Order: sequence, then C-alpha cells, then structure tokens
Amino acid sequence: MSRLIKEDFDKLCTFIKKYSLSDVLEIDDAKKMLSSLHKKYFAYLVLIEEIHHKIEQKDDVLKMSKEQYEYLQESCSDVGQAFFLTFHGCYKGAKLLLRSSIENFLKGSCLDEDKSLSSTKSVYEVFDKARATGTFKETKASLHAQLHNEYALLCQDVHTADVSHMASITALNHFPSFLKEDAGNISKMVQIIISIYITTIALKYNFVYHSMSYDYKDITNKEIINEYKKEVHNIS
Repeated sequence: MSRLIKEDFDKLCTFIKKYSLSDVLEIDDAKKMLSSLHKKYFAYLVLIEEIHHKIEQKDDVLKMSKEQYEYLQESCSDVGQAFFLTFHGCYKGAKLLLRSSIENFLKGSCLDEDKSLSSTKSVYEVFDKARATGTFKETKASLHAQLHNEYALLCQDVHTADVSHMASITALNHFPSFLKEDAGNISKMVQIIISIYITTIALKYNFVYHSMSYDYKDITNKEIINEYKKEVHNIS
C-alpha cells in the first residue's frame, strides 16, 4: 500500500511541476469572462482600499471600527479567492467563497448599527439583523432582497441540492479547465453581488465614494446599479 501511495504522490508532484493556465487563456470565451470578473473585482478592491485609506488617516467622519473594516476586507478577499478558483475551473469552491463573501459583507456593512452581528452564528439571523438596519431600509431594501436571492442560489451548491450541483471531480488532472456554462453562471453572480456591494457602500458612505480620485471613481461608478445612481450622486 505504501508503494502505491508513493507512486501516486510522485505523479502528483509531476502534475504540479507541469501545471499551467496558459491553455485556458487561449480560449476566447474564457478570456472574456475572466476580463469581466476582473473588472468587477478591481472596482470593489479600489473602493475597499479607499475606505482603508480613510481609516489610516483617522478620518473622524468615517465612523468604522477596525473589526467592521476587517469584515468588509474579508468579503473582498473572498471574492478574490473565488476569482482565482474560477480561472482554474474550481467552480463549486468559487461559489462557496462567494457565499462566505456575502456573510462577511452583511457584517461589514451593518456592524456599526448592530454590534451583535459579529457574534451571530446563524446566517438567517445575520440576514434578518442586517435587514433591520438603516443600511438596507426604504429604497435600499431591494439590495438586501437581491443579495438574499443570490445567497439562496449559492446555498444549493453548499448543500448539494441535487445532482446538477455535484462537481464529481475524482482526479486533480481535471484542472485547469474551462466550462463555459459553469464559468458563465459564476460570472453573472459576481456581477450582481459586487454591484450590490458597491452600491450599498456608495450609498452608506457617500462621502468616501465622492472623495475617490477621478480614475477610481469612474471605475467604481460603472458598477453602481442604475436605479441608485441618482441617489449616489445626490441628484433629486
């Protein structure tokens, strides 16, 4: 048995040494989807970094604790890791990270209004508590509803709702790979989720959004949901 394990481990090492993503980038559909994912991720990243910059400057207007910022930062990190897994073809893993990202975002966007969120273990309670905060009140309630809908879709993979949600990967040499339908589904989810993130932050921390440099603001503005653009830009 030990000989079989060693032989298989040697094959694993050989696989790792030869592992390359170059073939995936040769696929036009793959490159287009990666470009779309990167654009969304980059827009969220620059907004999170702008918040970090304000915190480092000890901006008194931004009343955000270190813990709250860390949840927001982790939501961005989760998206980045989901992005990384997607261009390797690890689609189920990417969806699990997007699910984690939503949980962290809810805490990161609402912790200042409900400090119990950091100790809340039930995701259902996290959603309920977040919905009760000013972050998702009135015109912003639909942002919460959309995020909840995306989370419910992601949960189907977490709980393997049926055979269509099974990855059925039995060997590592399956990777890297590109499946247009699976990658497309993740791309659509990322577009929706990040647009909700950016719109929510731009509404709640409006002065942060407007203090960004022209280039970064332009990048971020493209990801704000159209129906909220007037409100974000303070247009009656």
